[in-house]
Amino acid sequence: MEKQQAYVLHSRPYRETSAMVDFFTPDFGLIRCIARGAKKKMSQGQSLQPFIEYQIEFHGDSDLKQLDNYESLSLPIALKGNSLFSGFYINEVLQRALRSETDIEAELLFEAYEAALVNLTGINLECSLRHFELTLLEHMGQGYEWGLDFRSGEGVDENAHYGFYAEQGMARVGAGYVNKNPNSCFKGSELMSLSRGELQIPATLKMAKRLLRLALRPIVGYKPIQARELLKQFHQIS
Repeated sequence: MEKQQAYVLHSRPYRETSAMVDFFTPDFGLIRCIARGAKKKMSQGQSLQPFIEYQIEFHGDSDLKQLDNYESLSLPIALKGNSLFSGFYINEVLQRALRSETDIEAELLFEAYEAALVNLTGINLECSLRHFELTLLEHMGQGYEWGLDFRSGEGVDENAHYGFYAEQGMARVGAGYVNKNPNSCFKGSELMSLSRGELQIPATLKMAKRLLRLALRPIVGYKPIQARELLKQFHQIS
């Protein structure tokens, strides 16, 4: 039997009385468990919820584990409005990124996840999201040298434009390419700021959102992020 700290990333009904739950853990990364009798516990106010730290006990040799016991280690992190949907976004991106891994140690990513959830309650929400995305890329072996032209091996020119190439990085492009592919081209000056971690600069933060969306696609897949669509609907209703 294994014992782990864990957060719920996703849960869905399984057969008549149980649930299939995706947990994020520091020692095993993503694990999927069958929580038997989950519907009964839900009626008793003991349901497994996101944004709460749990200690779980589980066993099993296959990819699908059996959840033996769990207890909460914290109160729920109070997320509302944009912060709540941003939390769902982090959970969805993390689940998609880790689903192809098996028993991968993720202690540093786990710490970054906890920090991101706490920071979502503050005023720098977008900055918190970008920092987490950068950490996730590093964990998945997709860290990039944003201030380096991978073709020439030279630092980026602040007056030039650069295109993003998945799994390779940034490469200088001409005006014709920029005109045809504006969404995948970026100013050298802003890339230099990103490479220095200057996400407090509004222009850099805005650019990083567009750039990291491209960088994450090979990891999380090309289907629309459901949390992003829900946020759009929330804003429309509001």
